[in-house]
Amino acid sequence: MRLYRLLCLIIFLLVASACNLSQQPPTDESIPLPDNQSGKPIVEISSPKSGDEFVVGTQIFVTAQASDTVGVTRVQLLANNQPVKTVSSESPAGQKSFDLLLDYTPRAQGAVALQIVAYRGAIASDPVEVDINIRATQTQVTATSQSVPDVPVIDPNDPTCRALINAGLNVRSGPGTVYDKLTVLGAGTVVPIIGRTGPNDWWQIRYGLTVGWVSAPFTSVYGICSAVPVVPTPPTPTPLGGAPTWTPQPTFTPRPQATNTPGTPDLVITSIAGATDVVLADAPTQTYSITVTNTGSGPSGTFVNVFTGADGVEVDLGTVSNLNAGESIVLTKSVTFTATGSFTLKARADSGNQVTEVSEVNNNASLVVSVT
Repeated sequence: MRLYRLLCLIIFLLVASACNLSQQPPTDESIPLPDNQSGKPIVEISSPKSGDEFVVGTQIFVTAQASDTVGVTRVQLLANNQPVKTVSSESPAGQKSFDLLLDYTPRAQGAVALQIVAYRGAIASDPVEVDINIRATQTQVTATSQSVPDVPVIDPNDPTCRALINAGLNVRSGPGTVYDKLTVLGAGTVVPIIGRTGPNDWWQIRYGLTVGWVSAPFTSVYGICSAVPVVPTPPTPTPLGGAPTWTPQPTFTPRPQATNTPGTPDLVITSIAGATDVVLADAPTQTYSITVTNTGSGPSGTFVNVFTGADGVEVDLGTVSNLNAGESIVLTKSVTFTATGSFTLKARADSGNQVTEVSEVNNNASLVVSVT
C-alpha cells in the first residue's frame, strides 16, 4: 500500500510538471503599432520644394497627397496662415487617399509659408509646410525650380472655358451625387466646360467622347467663361427596385424677368472690423476681420478675395469654395503700419468675377485708419 501511494505521488508530480511546461512564459515584447500611430490624417507635399522662387502674379501649383485609415473629409491650403483653397470629399465618410493639385497666386513679393492640413471630420493632421520666395520680376529669380510632371500650363486668356481638376473627381451623368458615375478624372486634368447649372455649382464637361458633370468646388476655372450656357438637368435616375413613374411636364408660361432671380448669389463685404485709431509707437501691427456675406438666394460656388493694405499693395485674402445663401465667412488680415497719416484699407470679394451675381457693384468695402 505504501509503495502504491508513492507511485501515485510520483505520477501526480510528473503530470503537474508537464502542465506547467506547456504554458507560454510572459513576454516583454510590445505589440507592433500601425505606421500612423498618431491617429491623424497624413499629408505629403510633392511640389513645390522649400527654397523655390516664383514671380508675383504667377500661378503656383501645389501637388500633395493626403491619406487616412478612415477617410479624409477635407483638405485646406494656407499661405502665411491664410486659407487660399479648400477641397472637400464628395463622400461624407471621406476617402482614404486624396491626390491633390491646388493653385495659389501670390499678390506681393516676400517669403510665403505654404501649408496643407487634412481633416477627418474635426480631427486635423499635423500641418506640412514648404517655404517659398516670391520675387517682383523674373530677373530676380535665382533658384531654379524643378519641373513637375502632370502640372498643366494654364492660359488665363484661353478663349475656351476650362476646368482644372483639383482632386480625383467623379464624372456623373447629371449634376448631383444621385446620378451614375461615368468615369473618374485625376488631379491635374484640364477639361473644357460646355454647360453649367444656374447656381454654378456643377459644370457640364467634355472628356474625350464622354459628356458628363463634375462638382464645381473641386475645380479651378480658367479661360473665358461668360458665354457658358445653363443647360437642362437630366431626369433623376430611378432607384433600383423602384417602379418607374411618369410625371407630366408642366406647361411653360413666360414670366417677367425678376431683378433677383431665384438661385442667384450676391456677395457683399458687410464689414471690415478693426482698430481705426492706431498709435505707431505702441502697436504698429493690427489684425482686421473682413466679413463676406452671400445676400442672394443661391450658393456662390468658388470665388477669390483680395485685400489692399496700408502700403497700397493688393494681396490675396483667400479663396472661398462655397457660400450658401444667407451665410457669412470671416477672413482675417494683419496690417503693419510704418508711418503716420491716414490710410484706407480695402477689400474686394470675387475679385476674378467668377460668380454670376445679382449685382457686381457691391463687392467692395473700405475702412479709414488714422495712424499717429
